[in-house]
Amino acid sequence: MEKLRPSPWQATLAYAALAGIMGALASLTFRAGVDLIHYLLTGTHEAIVVTFEDLAWWQRLAVPAVGGLMAGLVLLFGRRLHRGESSTDYMEAILIGNGQLPVKSSLVKSMAAMFSIASGGSIGREGPMVQLAAVAASWLGRWRSFSPPQLRLLVACGAASGIASAYNAPIAGSFFVAEIILGTIAMESLGPLAVSAVAATLTMRTLSDAHTLYQVPAFTLHSLWEIGPFVVLGVLAGIVAPWFLRSLRKAETLFAWTSLPVPARLMLGGLVVGLLAIWVPQVCGNGYSVVVAILNGQLVWKVLVVVLVCKWIATAASFGSGAPGGVFTPTLFMGAALGYLFGYGVNSVWPEGAADPRTFALVSMGALLASASH
Repeated sequence: MEKLRPSPWQATLAYAALAGIMGALASLTFRAGVDLIHYLLTGTHEAIVVTFEDLAWWQRLAVPAVGGLMAGLVLLFGRRLHRGESSTDYMEAILIGNGQLPVKSSLVKSMAAMFSIASGGSIGREGPMVQLAAVAASWLGRWRSFSPPQLRLLVACGAASGIASAYNAPIAGSFFVAEIILGTIAMESLGPLAVSAVAATLTMRTLSDAHTLYQVPAFTLHSLWEIGPFVVLGVLAGIVAPWFLRSLRKAETLFAWTSLPVPARLMLGGLVVGLLAIWVPQVCGNGYSVVVAILNGQLVWKVLVVVLVCKWIATAASFGSGAPGGVFTPTLFMGAALGYLFGYGVNSVWPEGAADPRTFALVSMGALLASASH
């Protein structure tokens, strides 16, 4: 330190890179835990939807219920471990807190999320991955005795690394945290966020088979006439997204109204998902494989309508029951399904207005996510 004499800015970037590496390692550990529990519950390492397609009907019903029960038990008994500890998440720690995140409660929630996700719950894994990455960054900052402003920025770097690790998208991870959480893209914050996200992505690519998440055909604007339907699709996404969020909150209210213990409530949510999975196994998981099928035009629109309705109900049941996890990827699914159905409908009556419904699915993913997250 005496010889090199790094400036405060250089030190900040160095710690941001270290937070990114730690965030990627935390994400890899979480993914490994999910894969292990999935194997113990189903006896296979296949993807969620493929696994449920191969299971007997009673297994499709039982696995999400058992997973929900186990997640609830983890949350119930985990309270004893973090009694008296706050339940602050990374957004609160960055916006209104001092950057300190509780370690024990975050680990308990992440363990419960492993069971919910591995058993086919209709939620995403990005939420726990981001929280764990932010906790790792918070621990690093406290170890180095960072001031509250420095610690908040480092936690934001951890969150960016978590998103980058989940989606293999460093630019998206850094800009998402800058815009949604920090509310600024000033270089003083965006620089460390980008360094952290890139370090996390490089770590993921070095230690795993990380690749572009959504393999899709090349996007092409076939005609200027398509601009009109795209604008209408944006308005439609802006209408649907609030209703989607309201349905999640309504489901949360309904499950709370039952006054069931936490394990029973999460098991009930798993039963709803399992019941739907008997006929529509595509409702299980975060919807990633179905989105890929939509973007590659591999689903008939009639089937997609059924999947969309059932997936909406399954996501509301998983989220409303209190299953820990994220709704980022399920929101992308809703956008893809809505966009493809809209594009297909326009194509049926006006081929020049929507030459390829798959492009409408891709655009709608961004439109619905933008509407839901502002």
